Amino acid sequence: MLLIPITLAQEEESVVLVSQISLIEQTDLGLEALSVSPNGEDVLVVGTLGFAHYISGTDPIVDVELNTNDDDTLFDVDWHPQGLTALIVGDNGTMVRYTRDDHSISHVPGSIAHLMGLKLNAVSWDSSGNWAYIGGDNGLIVRFREDGNGNTEFVHLNGSRGSNIVDLSCHHQMHSICVIVTESDGIAVIDQQHEIHWVVGSEGTMWRAVECPHDERARCFAVAQQQSLGVIELNIEQPSLSFVASKYINIGAEFTGIHARDSGHVLLQTAPFGWVDWDIMGGDDDLGLAYPWLNNVDIKDPSIGGDSLVGGWSVNSDTGYGITSFGRVIYYYPPANSISDNLVSSLAPLLVIIAVPGVVIGLIYMSSSKLQKKYLGWSKARRAAKRAKK
Repeated sequence: MLLIPITLAQEEESVVLVSQISLIEQTDLGLEALSVSPNGEDVLVVGTLGFAHYISGTDPIVDVELNTNDDDTLFDVDWHPQGLTALIVGDNGTMVRYTRDDHSISHVPGSIAHLMGLKLNAVSWDSSGNWAYIGGDNGLIVRFREDGNGNTEFVHLNGSRGSNIVDLSCHHQMHSICVIVTESDGIAVIDQQHEIHWVVGSEGTMWRAVECPHDERARCFAVAQQQSLGVIELNIEQPSLSFVASKYINIGAEFTGIHARDSGHVLLQTAPFGWVDWDIMGGDDDLGLAYPWLNNVDIKDPSIGGDSLVGGWSVNSDTGYGITSFGRVIYYYPPANSISDNLVSSLAPLLVIIAVPGVVIGLIYMSSSKLQKKYLGWSKARRAAKRAKK
């Protein structure tokens, strides 16, 4: 694999501050996941021992304790596109439904039997709300729906592999497709006919999360071990031709999740606690550039800095909220003396390295100053041509 630095970096610095605004409970909740409703007004968080909680997405101090009547750990939650209900999945084939009107939670009939009592790690509704996809251990991928009479249907998808399904995300267009990430089998795309297509070159990486955050772009993002980001280019007409460009971002932390910052950026959450801003159309290849957002060393409250992020959501381009595994609700915001409309506009990008297949070529490149100069000349020419078009 050839690793080509495409952007030099300056020393990383934070562009937002962070503070705790509330604590869901006084004890460590062991939260695992959160989901924000389509209108951004409601948030559900789930975790160990069947814990589930409702939080207002616009005023997180407003919350409601929920009762799942279950003690299995809950690993994921996703809202139906209409925003009236949500599905929650967890250990031992557990699958429950949350109803927004009365904050009730009920078990989905037949879920444990049809899902074989496996650990369920991910759930995502397609854009129409007709089917929900569920991913679990041992490569389990199932589509689910329920009619108005309460009759449920579970269909196991063909073409799955044996690695655990880690996460799922559906692209919310009229003819949506969904993306799967796994522990070792790579990335797969589910098309409109519920067929699975594995993305060549994505296998052998431990992927951790995937998100398709922007309806208007046929692009999803996945994060993996060793500071890797996968930019997944979806082919809506021929999903089997979708591909992924893997990039390494030199941040000294591991990526654990993703959420949209605005229409042109996503925030990559890190462990230790922090975020990296990803400009989704930046760089010479238009695949994106990384910028500092919140570095763990700049967090003044050790209880926040030592916790782990479960997820977050944006209020606008510069402010938003996050929730930690302990149960802390935090708020991020620009410093009072910030004068730039774009907080990261004056910062140099972080070091980003694009991974290009070809071990032999990589070895030749690293040992040849002539080839390195040729690449740098080619890169400068591309930039000059790009500027000339503007």
